[in-house]
Amino acid sequence: MKQKRHAWVTRNSPGFTLIEVMVGILIMAATSATMFYGVNYARAQARKIIMQQRALEELRSEMDYWMVRLLDGNVDDNDLLGDLRGAEVILYNPDSDNDEDDEAFKAKIYREPTRKVYTQHDLDDSPFYPLVMYIQWQDHLGDIDGEPMELRMEYSVFTQR
Repeated sequence: MKQKRHAWVTRNSPGFTLIEVMVGILIMAATSATMFYGVNYARAQARKIIMQQRALEELRSEMDYWMVRLLDGNVDDNDLLGDLRGAEVILYNPDSDNDEDDEAFKAKIYREPTRKVYTQHDLDDSPFYPLVMYIQWQDHLGDIDGEPMELRMEYSVFTQR
C-alpha cells in the first residue's frame, strides 16, 4: 500500500509563505523609514546652511555700510555708541517661491560701541576704529533648543587723522 503524503509536509508548490512575505514587508518598511529620516535630516541641514549664508550676507552688507561711514568720517557720537537693541532684518526661507511674511525668518544685527584707538607701533599713530557686529536669529529649520544662532564679525577700520 502506498502511503499518502501530507500537503503540509512537502513543498512542491512554487511561491512564498505568508511569513516570508511579512518579513520582506517589514524589512522594506524599516529601510524606507530610515531613508526617509536621512533625506529629511540632510534637507534640514542644507536649509540651515543656506540660512547661515543669508545671515552672513546681511551682516557683511551692514558691516560694509559702517566701514564706509567710518572711513568718510560721517559718524557722530551717537553712532559710536553702537546699536545694542539691534536692527531687524528678514532672512527668507530658501524654499519659498514668494516673499510672504509667514515664510520669512527674522534676525537682528547688533553693533557694539566703538571708539577711536591709536596704534602704539606706528610712527604717526594712525587712528583706527575696532568695529564689531553680530547677527542673531532663531533656528526654525531643525533642532530648536531655544538658543539663537549667531555670526560675529570684527574689523579694524583705519582712518586718516
